[in-house]
Amino acid sequence: MSHGSTLLPSSIQTVARAVNARTLRAVDYLRVSTEDQKKGYGVARQSRKTTRHIALKQWQHVGTYKDEGVSGSLEAADRGDLRRLMADSQKSPRPFDIVVVPDGRVIGRKGRAFWRWVWALEDTGVYVAVVADDYDNTTSEGRKKMRRDADYAETEWETIRDRTQGGLQEKAELTPAAHIGGRPPYGYRIADRGTPGSYLVVDDAEAKVIRYVFELVVDEGLNLRKATMRLNAEKITTRSGRAWTRDNLRDRVMSSPVLDGVMVFRGKHAKTDDDGNSVWGDSVAIELPRILTAEESTELRRKIAETAKHSSGQRAFYPLTGRVSSLCGKSYTGISRASERYGARYYRCSGNTPRNLEQKPCGCSYIDADALEGHVWQKVMEIASDSEKLQEPAAEWVGMAEGNKSALVDRIADLDQQIEGMNASITAVIVATAKQSKSAAAIEAATAALSEELEQLQHLHAEAAEWLMEMEESDQYAQDLRALARMARKSFPDMSPQQQAAILSLLELKVTITGPVPDARRGGVPCTVRAWYTAAGLDVPAASLSDDAWARVAPLLPKGRKGTVRRSVDAIFYKARAGKSWPDAIKETGATRQASRHFNAWLSDGTWDRVNAALADVERVPLPEPELLPPMIIEGRVDPSAMLHPEGRSRKGCR
Repeated sequence: MSHGSTLLPSSIQTVARAVNARTLRAVDYLRVSTEDQKKGYGVARQSRKTTRHIALKQWQHVGTYKDEGVSGSLEAADRGDLRRLMADSQKSPRPFDIVVVPDGRVIGRKGRAFWRWVWALEDTGVYVAVVADDYDNTTSEGRKKMRRDADYAETEWETIRDRTQGGLQEKAELTPAAHIGGRPPYGYRIADRGTPGSYLVVDDAEAKVIRYVFELVVDEGLNLRKATMRLNAEKITTRSGRAWTRDNLRDRVMSSPVLDGVMVFRGKHAKTDDDGNSVWGDSVAIELPRILTAEESTELRRKIAETAKHSSGQRAFYPLTGRVSSLCGKSYTGISRASERYGARYYRCSGNTPRNLEQKPCGCSYIDADALEGHVWQKVMEIASDSEKLQEPAAEWVGMAEGNKSALVDRIADLDQQIEGMNASITAVIVATAKQSKSAAAIEAATAALSEELEQLQHLHAEAAEWLMEMEESDQYAQDLRALARMARKSFPDMSPQQQAAILSLLELKVTITGPVPDARRGGVPCTVRAWYTAAGLDVPAASLSDDAWARVAPLLPKGRKGTVRRSVDAIFYKARAGKSWPDAIKETGATRQASRHFNAWLSDGTWDRVNAALADVERVPLPEPELLPPMIIEGRVDPSAMLHPEGRSRKGCR
């Protein structure tokens, strides 16, 4: 009796089509992890195997997909080129018939990643060939080998992982000042580096810097920014030889190892199970030799907090800080110019204030904060209030939860039949062996191979059932989208900036600037002429002053040579009316650079108020709407359950 897997119709059709065409169109998928790369293995080595295999099979090699430095535990949606391969397999006409991999571990070290990838391809009529052992999933024997390969890969991965994590846990618990891995914290170095018993000791040179910072802050009363400037002025560099930044100094000096003499292994970021228990072991506080005494640490904390409180003051809130990427690749941060006569809020590229004093500012333009926040939030409301639009940013979150539901149901039914048949076979073997008066050990030996295959089928069934359950959850997901749309229409318009920031965080929103800011707004300095008319609630004179109008305001103004003052007045009106920069307004009106100085002086002594009062009856036009924003791309992800039911935010697909 045969209990091999039944071929899916799509696979049969693919094989038939390939035979008729005489040549299969093959692509290869190559993957190496970061660990493999460190050992000197790369995709080129795998490529030689797959290329040779494709040639021996006389298939047509039509493309290559490769992911370098990617873990085999990740699913297809989380691997760049594998995600592209899956998207290409959905195209019509399909560009390839078979995917060739060097061995099963390239597909995945975890059954979930392995089978979902293979099944998703099967559902589109594409099958998979493995160079190692020369098999594919178009035959029952090939599918049996694939099951064994997947089980071995996952068992091997779990064994390595458990052994490694167990060793680290034991070292953290038993070795004084144990070094668990990675770079040592600032102020310490690794003793017995490269041995299982490596541990941390105080680095005298870095400890000297820490104690100097303590003196600057506690004894001299400097804040961290001024302490940073002192270190750089005295050519005292970081561990890497670069100039200090305030944030870098804070992170190094205010760390738990420096202040508490403790380094926590498996702390707040440790992997936990669904009940919140640590997967690999309990948290361990590794005691280190102290650089500062407990009393000195307490005093340093107090002084840092005190100086930070004095220097911070009241700051405006910027919900998009850190979410806007500039043309130079840095992120934008909110700044306020409240000290100016007409204070304004702006976003400034962090590349304009480099932390390393040796770097030059990037020159990226300032962006008006009110305009940017209004534009982005309007887009968020448009998407969030329309359940159909929500589907687009939610698509990546759904990821591999999508699939051919009917094909998966058929696959589960087929596995049910195979499991039932395998149980019958095992029972028959047990009965036959018992009739021969064989021992229990003999019965176990006779059924060992069948029992192993049964376990593989049951594992495969569990994977398929879990995937089907996630597909069925999509109905609840759709309901959540509709509920989110209703909530957005009702409450999003009235949200405070702090509430908006929380929503933007849940959406994992990102804004990418793709072009320059309009010329007039690049400097981040508000137009004072426009600001005056806005504050006064006045429109702008529609044209240059007539001789009669000029006669009314001339006595209010100083006398200028050759009409300089009159041209300054016309330039000011033109600047407000056309939304031009000072250089453009001066050039286009024939005025001189004295125009901007005239305006600032008349603004300060009230002359400009009197000029506009004298022109109350002239024809006026509204201020133009300035073009403030550069072109940009706004994108994000949507997990509606996180916004509607924050306590239930446990879906692994939403990162």
